[in-house]
Amino acid sequence: MSKATRNCTLRLYPTAKQAGQLESWLELHRLLYNQALAERRDAWRDEKRSVSYNEQQNSLPAMKAEKPWYLPLGSHALQETVRRVDRAFKAFFRRLKGGQKPGYPRFKAKDRFDSFTYPCVAGWKLAELGGGRGVLALSNLGHIKLKGTCRVDLLGLDRKQMTCCTIRRNRDKWYATITYNAPLSALARPVAEDPESMTGLDAGLHSLGVLADGTEILRKRHLDEDAARIRAASRSVSRKKKGSANRRKAVRELSRIHERVANRRKDYLDKAAARIVSATAFLAVEDLAVKNMMAKGGKRKRGLNRSMADAALGRFLAMLGSKAEEAGCEFVRVNPKGTTQECSRCGRTVPKDLSARIHDCPHCGLVMGRDQNAAINILFRGLALAGREPSEVWRGVRLGPQAEQPCRSTKPRLCCNA
Repeated sequence: MSKATRNCTLRLYPTAKQAGQLESWLELHRLLYNQALAERRDAWRDEKRSVSYNEQQNSLPAMKAEKPWYLPLGSHALQETVRRVDRAFKAFFRRLKGGQKPGYPRFKAKDRFDSFTYPCVAGWKLAELGGGRGVLALSNLGHIKLKGTCRVDLLGLDRKQMTCCTIRRNRDKWYATITYNAPLSALARPVAEDPESMTGLDAGLHSLGVLADGTEILRKRHLDEDAARIRAASRSVSRKKKGSANRRKAVRELSRIHERVANRRKDYLDKAAARIVSATAFLAVEDLAVKNMMAKGGKRKRGLNRSMADAALGRFLAMLGSKAEEAGCEFVRVNPKGTTQECSRCGRTVPKDLSARIHDCPHCGLVMGRDQNAAINILFRGLALAGREPSEVWRGVRLGPQAEQPCRSTKPRLCCNA
């Protein structure tokens, strides 16, 4: 039976004593991270010697004997923190080898280290999870009350199906993120009524995307809605003296606004992606490297980069992929190069710049929105990549009559709140 890896985030409500203990543990994990990083740096600087993960992991028992305050944290959690340093260096060398900007691993300040992880089921356990309430038991800490819901019954899963638990602090709030492997049948979403339904998606910034049938997915500009409040909160932070209590208070207010924006964005994208995959049996999207699209340009394209970050296209496409898997929708990523310039009927190239919003083919007379034309091309490329043929609905798109098509789609605009 096919399985999928998913996360479930639950809000923790520790007592004052438990919160203080969690803060202490988080600080110890941060110090261990910085110590492991310094050890690697000094070994290479002084001895031209690389330190491996196994060496650092094997030194943990001696460190705990010397510093007994690390004992309550658990061996597996400490190993995972050392493993984080190893992953940081592997990513550094990978970027260096690929000719990218490497970015040497940094030491973590208190406000830059907000989580620690139990990489297996040892050290933690869920109990009494029902009605949105439950308890998380942590070794050497006790039972912490929690609230939240999950798509599957976590207590009904075998302990072997739970892979890890991450304890995270966000401002003054604590969360537990449970990673688990569940059968796709337990994650099943509503499937398309027509098994032959298929579409392509052209992602964008004016709208979140346009489907092959012309349906436009509305984009909500969450950052712009709170831009005035963010500017005011940012000015308040800049006016405060560094290290003061008032500055910490202003920083918390600014982070609270950004958290609210991020939560609304995630909720909207989640609902929009769910509506799309539940209405089609085959979905083709662009294989976009969003990070590369935002990597260059500096001040010249600062506004464009901010708009792309607010749209979160990479996250939206990733959501479509995971939800398509759960809904039994075939999901294909295709190379987007040339999909806007190519005519979806005759296949010839029709050059156009970014200001041209209408595709007007002089060869076959096809006239339609440029984004819908691109979405149709994406659909056909996806079908070819999957070794499938178009359904009857789409079979005549390129082979149909050469009559002029309307330039405006009569299809509705798709909004997750509709």
